[in-house]
Amino acid sequence: MMHSPPDSKQGRSTSTDNELLNHLRAVSTYLPGFIYQLCLTPDGKFQYTYTSSRLEALFGVTQQQVAEDASILLKMIHPEDYQRVINESIQSAETASAWHSEFRMILKNGHTIWVEAYDTPFREADGTIVWTGYGNDITQRKNYEAALNESEAKFRAFVENANDIIYSLSLDGLLTYVSPNWTEILGHPISDVIGHHFKQFVHPDDVPACHRLLQQIRHSRQKHGGIEYRIKHFNGHWCWHRSNTAPLLDHNGEVDSFTGIARDITEHKLMMQHMLHMAHHDTLTGLPNRASFTEHLNQAIVLSEREKQALAVLFLDLDKFKPVNDQHGHAIGDLLLQQVANRIRQCLRGADIVGRIGGDEFVILLQNIHHIANAQQTAEKICECLSLPYEVDGKILHIGVSIGIALYPLHGSNAMQLVRYADGAMYEAKKLPERVQVFASPLLGSGSTKPEEFIQGDLSANPADDRG
Repeated sequence: MMHSPPDSKQGRSTSTDNELLNHLRAVSTYLPGFIYQLCLTPDGKFQYTYTSSRLEALFGVTQQQVAEDASILLKMIHPEDYQRVINESIQSAETASAWHSEFRMILKNGHTIWVEAYDTPFREADGTIVWTGYGNDITQRKNYEAALNESEAKFRAFVENANDIIYSLSLDGLLTYVSPNWTEILGHPISDVIGHHFKQFVHPDDVPACHRLLQQIRHSRQKHGGIEYRIKHFNGHWCWHRSNTAPLLDHNGEVDSFTGIARDITEHKLMMQHMLHMAHHDTLTGLPNRASFTEHLNQAIVLSEREKQALAVLFLDLDKFKPVNDQHGHAIGDLLLQQVANRIRQCLRGADIVGRIGGDEFVILLQNIHHIANAQQTAEKICECLSLPYEVDGKILHIGVSIGIALYPLHGSNAMQLVRYADGAMYEAKKLPERVQVFASPLLGSGSTKPEEFIQGDLSANPADDRG
């Protein structure tokens, strides 16, 4: 990642990172809040590797300052909220779950604001935790919520002008009030909503969670927030809403109804899905990137060990691709890479996974391999397919591919070993006419492994140690 104001990003520097940075820049200009990427390194150091340009307007600190010292922004979190926010973030990383929180921040001028933040964690191979997310100033909304609890008159004045939907529910779930903007946001006439059960509008898969929330509020007599659910628009499509709901008490102190505020978060959901996809996929080909492929491979190794099955890793490096870039330019090269990715997909089974990990380097995971010959046949099929002529922008292009193969558990016991050994075998394959080479395991001596030496179920030998 690089640090390059006005949008800052630092650390590792790869083409995928730069492409993701460009996407974040493009998205951030249309948002009221700011996008960020926060890393926690294995040695416990926080680092903002990206912040969008709205940072300074919201918090009065520059991207440069935050990039150089993450604590400048983190220490603005209110002392009463700071540890909770940190603990929630770490917990989200440990459970690999999306995080959402509302908390206060104290600005340099002494003013306190409320911030709502959403992010998604990802753990890199070296243990670094990366949170990619979005934050926004919700001070006005929090003030409105406070006014809601203070006075019914203030509540009425607010709901008539609020952008969010204000609603009330009876104990059995009937909608007894919705603010006028329900029609503006969801299209239903108010007369078709009042007196009807909320399950007529909420997605069937989300109704049980809504029921549980209402029961929890009724028994705890406490406000609860953050529930997300799909609600049907009058036109038939589903919108995502996030709701905060509170109990209303009668003169005996018993809960007799519920009131809440619902916000449309459909655009936010789509944005987060897009950002999550970009974080795990190569933007040019749509294939899994290095981190995502490694995650798939680690999961496959665990499954293979449990099921006593084998798998193969193929490392592909295109031959004669550089001359195409040099002669015709990177735009033609990119189009060619997209065609290569499509051809590789067509050569694989549904359970197999192909990823792009470099400019013209690809890796493939073949699961449940019965015999070395199965992996070799797939590699030969790919070689034949990729060697056929390509038509790109009216030009006929010719390239080839060299493929190295490593197998679990015969050659290695973890993802790093298998990819490295397949990479080494690929360089040996470049010397061969057939362009396919199985890793020559030190355990078996020199020369490639013979197919008859590896048959399904023959897992008695210990996996090869990491010999570098």
